[in-house]
Amino acid sequence: MIAAALALLLANSTVSAKSLPGIYVTSQMEMGGALELQKNGHFRFQFDYGAVSDSAEGDWTLDGSTVRLTSNPMPKLPDFALVSDQPAPPGEVYVAIEDSRFGTWTPLTVEMTVDGIDHPILSYADDDGRLHAPDGHHIQAVKMLMPANDTGGSPVQVGSASGHRLLFRLEPNDIGTAALRSEPLAVKGSAMVMHRYDTEIVFRRAKQ
Repeated sequence: MIAAALALLLANSTVSAKSLPGIYVTSQMEMGGALELQKNGHFRFQFDYGAVSDSAEGDWTLDGSTVRLTSNPMPKLPDFALVSDQPAPPGEVYVAIEDSRFGTWTPLTVEMTVDGIDHPILSYADDDGRLHAPDGHHIQAVKMLMPANDTGGSPVQVGSASGHRLLFRLEPNDIGTAALRSEPLAVKGSAMVMHRYDTEIVFRRAKQ
C-alpha cells in the first residue's frame, strides 16, 4: 500500500519536457520580465528589476524538476583595463574611470582585498574616488565592478605602503546581455522559480 502510494506520488511529480514549452511572465514588485521556452530547446529571456535590465537567448534543458538555461552565444562580460597608476599620499587608494560610450556613474563599485581578512570586501568609492579599508587594515588589491552587477575586471595589486591613483577604462562588452551558465529554475506546477540578484523571481505560464 505504502509502496503504491509512493509510486503514484513520484509519477505525479515527474516533470515532462514536452509540457514545458511556452511563455512565462513575472510581474512582481519592481520587476517585469518574460521567459519563452521553445520546443526546439531554444529559449529567450528578458528581465527588468530596478536599474537592472537583462536579456538572453540560448539553450534550455530539463534536469529532473529543474530547467537550466545556458546563453548561446555566450556574451562578452564587462572588463576594466588599467590605464594608469599615479602616486597618491602613502596608504591612500583612489579609483576613476575614463569617459566611455556608457558614460560615467557614481558611486564606483569596487571589490577590495585587504590584509588580515580572508574574503573580498564590497565597497563604494567616495565622490573623489577614494577607497577606505576597515580600520586597522590596508588595501592589497582592487577589482572594479559594474553597478548592480557582479562582473568586472581583474584584480589590480597595490602596495599598502604606497599610494595609488588608478585610472581604468571600460572595455567594449555585451552589457545588458546575461551570461547564463546552466542557470537553474525550479519547476513548481505551472510556474518556474529563479534565484537571481539576491531575490526570488517567479515566472508564471502566460494564458494562451
